[in-house]
Amino acid sequence: MTYSKRFLIQPILRFALPVLAMMSTAIPHISFAQTTHGIAAVVNDDIVTNRDLTQRVLFMVATTGAERDEKTIARIQRQALRNLVDEHIQLQESDKFEQTVSDEEINRSVSTLFSRNGLDPNEVVEQLASVGVSIETLRDQTRAEIAWQRIVNGLYGSRIRISDAQIDETLNRLTANASKPNYRVAEIYIEATPDIGGMDGAMEGARAMIEQVEQGAPFPLLAQQFSSSPTAAKGGDVGWVREGELREEIDAAILQMEPGSLSAPIQVPGGVYVIALVDKKISESETVYKLKQVNLPNIAPEGMEEAKARMISFKDMLKSCETLKADVKKIEGLATADMGEVKSTDMTDEILNAIGETEVGALTDPIVTPRGPVAIMVCDRRISGSEIPTRDAIENRLMDQQLAQASKRHLRDLRRKATIVVR
Repeated sequence: MTYSKRFLIQPILRFALPVLAMMSTAIPHISFAQTTHGIAAVVNDDIVTNRDLTQRVLFMVATTGAERDEKTIARIQRQALRNLVDEHIQLQESDKFEQTVSDEEINRSVSTLFSRNGLDPNEVVEQLASVGVSIETLRDQTRAEIAWQRIVNGLYGSRIRISDAQIDETLNRLTANASKPNYRVAEIYIEATPDIGGMDGAMEGARAMIEQVEQGAPFPLLAQQFSSSPTAAKGGDVGWVREGELREEIDAAILQMEPGSLSAPIQVPGGVYVIALVDKKISESETVYKLKQVNLPNIAPEGMEEAKARMISFKDMLKSCETLKADVKKIEGLATADMGEVKSTDMTDEILNAIGETEVGALTDPIVTPRGPVAIMVCDRRISGSEIPTRDAIENRLMDQQLAQASKRHLRDLRRKATIVVR
């Protein structure tokens, strides 16, 4: 499935004005299951009114350009109510820590959002009002986002420690994949919660997201309103990644996609992803290895398995490039050769796969050749070229990932403990 890139990468609110204008005559024909009076839900001691819910549904329909059939509106109502419940829980947690978000902060955040997208605030307010939506709906969302970010940073920011080992592991993985393409990715994650029918409901929600993009809805707006991923606040934008940085199921899908395309639903434990491949570029970086070879030469075919087993046993005996030559002399029949510096583009996939999973100073598993098994010791691994991430950049990214996971867990725990009554 391929779509114009503008549906995937343009700033979120830039779509709002034309969509709002288009919807201005259609919105009044929507009929809601609930009236604008009364209570939609009780969250601990807070009330979500039917008017709150109606306003949020109108906002989501108007800004995403969703179809106005009964099934779609029912799905949007469920998501709008879930969003409102979560926002009340987030604000209650903020109150518990005596955090307040001032009107000035909200105004500043909303104004920044407008200016970043080249929008006239007065025009946005007028267009929202023309379809019966108050600007307070956006302000309420913004208030909860600011409050929650403070809570998560305050509770977990000082607890999370990114170790040198984590940075090294990430750097090694990025270095091994430096010559592979870079992918600009956006995501929508539908969590398989009981209130939407578990995994079946999540699959249905994912298919609905794809259908709405097919009908012209902007991916970033759908992600902002429907995704359970922490990237929802950024319109689902994951940023530039290389193969190996995302979960295996997503990596496998991306490798089959073209820029401007959308994946089929990708089921993972706990939910379903829809991935947009915004862009792809050939890396200007390349991995350069310094390697040494260890081999058992002139092995007959019938002795190959035994020779492989011997080679594996040498891993504990050959522990560094500096001592390799001397260590090899102590083992009968074993030979070594210095391969020097080799670019990743000059090696076969078999060798790349073997050394990519091997730490510096360690020996690969044996690779079978016609003359006998060969193992390779990785003496050094470095990135040559541009787009080389610094250790600080890697640390910041790992910190953001862990904060995002902490945010998700904390909200889930609060939701489980909360008394939520839906009317």
